Amino acid sequence: MKLHVVSFQVPFPADYGGAIDVYYKLKALKEKGYEVTLHTFVYGNRSMQRALEKLCTRVYYYRRRTGLRQQFSVLPYIVSTRRNKELLRQLCQDNAPILFEGLHTCYYLDHPALEHRKKIVRMHNIEHEYYWQLALQAKLNWRAVYYLVEALRLRFFERKLHHSQLICAITQADAQKLSKRYTDTSVIHLPCFFDTSSPQTIAETRRFVLYQGNLSVEENHRTATFILRQIAPRCPDVQFVIAGRDPHLGDVPPNVQVVPNPTDSELDMLLCTARIHLMLTFQPTGIKLKLLNALIKGQGHIIANHDMLYGHSLGQFCVSADKTSEIVRSIQQLIDQPIEASELEKRKENLQKIKKAGISRLSLFQ
Repeated sequence: MKLHVVSFQVPFPADYGGAIDVYYKLKALKEKGYEVTLHTFVYGNRSMQRALEKLCTRVYYYRRRTGLRQQFSVLPYIVSTRRNKELLRQLCQDNAPILFEGLHTCYYLDHPALEHRKKIVRMHNIEHEYYWQLALQAKLNWRAVYYLVEALRLRFFERKLHHSQLICAITQADAQKLSKRYTDTSVIHLPCFFDTSSPQTIAETRRFVLYQGNLSVEENHRTATFILRQIAPRCPDVQFVIAGRDPHLGDVPPNVQVVPNPTDSELDMLLCTARIHLMLTFQPTGIKLKLLNALIKGQGHIIANHDMLYGHSLGQFCVSADKTSEIVRSIQQLIDQPIEASELEKRKENLQKIKKAGISRLSLFQ
């Protein structure tokens, strides 16, 4: 069974949400016997990765064409910068189905050369909603203007999904929205793919609260700032750890430790030993892979707000808290109570069910 996969970025190392889903999906496809030809875009600090050659029959890399010039287009910036004629040429080398990872990669979705191919789109978010939320969170500057314009362009561009035969939404809520919008296309809920390997055995968790994420992303930066200003000062006897990529957080209270750019092993140790994982977001879009990561590797309590739990069923393993006072009270109640072993076992069983459900639906790619 052959399959083309077009990824928006090199999916290894699998160190953030989108990359985690793509990388572990590639692993699952290999285990199911697929011969995958991976097409992926290189930019930022990502480069060619030999680890991908172990999962794929072939890997093609394309340079993403970023820059101000790409903004002067009716196309979304995330789409126009991934337009590449060599990609189209390689896709036309056979008649295998094509999996487009994210709306980012769908420039050629309606191209006449691919008219008779089976085309599948993985929706990591409903992108125009995601960018609209970014615009609402941004200050009145050029970023807010960019997010707003991009949201409008993405809403218009999304109509191209009519040219796909299968849309795979990452949450049940997104699947419901997309199925109403694209009645002539099959829409399914395809759970996200992730690492389910057992965490390092830890004798006991330590008395601290962990928040982790890519802090260069506006959504995560806003959440980290909220914790610094609103949560940590109200829990002066509790130690907080904020870990993530490229933090620029300003003044930090004395009971907060910032861990910039942690290595995989450092982050795993924090995940395993935190007594409480603080899972907050102000953007109810997609599914937060950091929540799954905490459920898989963590051995502590998880406090999450409504926006973090939107559109999926993982809230059954979390303590729900939205108001600042509720979050503070939950931290004070749980910080001295290690979690029960039976609760951790229930988590593990549920996550295995999610993984199996995702793998079983890969047969639809044939």
